Amino acid sequence: MAKKRQRRERGRERDDQDGPERLYGKHAVKAVLLTRPKDIERLVLAGKEEYHDDIIELAHRHNVDAFMTSWPEFTKAGKFEEQDKHQGVMAFVKARTVYSPHDFDRLEKAKCVVMLDQVSNPQNFATILRSAAFFRADAVMYMRNRSATPTPEVARFAVGGAELVDLYCVTNVAQAINQLIDIGFHVVGLDERGERTLAELDMSQKTCFIVGAEGEGLRPKTREHCSELVRIPGGRKGLESLNAAVATTIALYEFGRLG
Repeated sequence: MAKKRQRRERGRERDDQDGPERLYGKHAVKAVLLTRPKDIERLVLAGKEEYHDDIIELAHRHNVDAFMTSWPEFTKAGKFEEQDKHQGVMAFVKARTVYSPHDFDRLEKAKCVVMLDQVSNPQNFATILRSAAFFRADAVMYMRNRSATPTPEVARFAVGGAELVDLYCVTNVAQAINQLIDIGFHVVGLDERGERTLAELDMSQKTCFIVGAEGEGLRPKTREHCSELVRIPGGRKGLESLNAAVATTIALYEFGRLG
């Protein structure tokens, strides 16, 4: 019975959503057109048609109909507020698959993943997704509770990056770390108290970077389960650490440079 339940749970972290997701912003929608155009149920554009030439051409290339509409109808259909930066581009898309620790076997050939320990700021989460996609990380893992999640707002902030890296949702970071270690990952906590610097790591091995919350950093239990803690050299009295997204970007750059 347990095995049957586990099979049902694989890849189903978003099954609580009803109907398609609303994604908006030129880069976010373009990324969906490039990666999973068959999941687009409706593509809606507003404004001058020539402004959307690139989107329309890409949509036609993938046999997706693009519907032009008026600004009032567009705003109503998307339930947008005045401050939403949608650029007149919106798509209703089937929710993408978000994996769970039951799917860690998919990471057998992965080289680099990022796990977020209660990173709650949506813009930081989006920047991490964008950096992970840019530096070709295999996955980004976030917590189910007390963390930012891949909302349409995050997708827009990530400028397409949210579609270009696999997502995993974990409930217990310590348990997830142990599972990753079991499948060959060296789990590295980014922490200013680390004895070694990032540049001293052996980047030839499978690596998981653990990034702590804004302000608090890694939780004590998370630090205890890491293979080791490493620091990014720098800082000064009163400014000992970097923003979570910046630290992640530096770590991914170093992995790509030295790996």
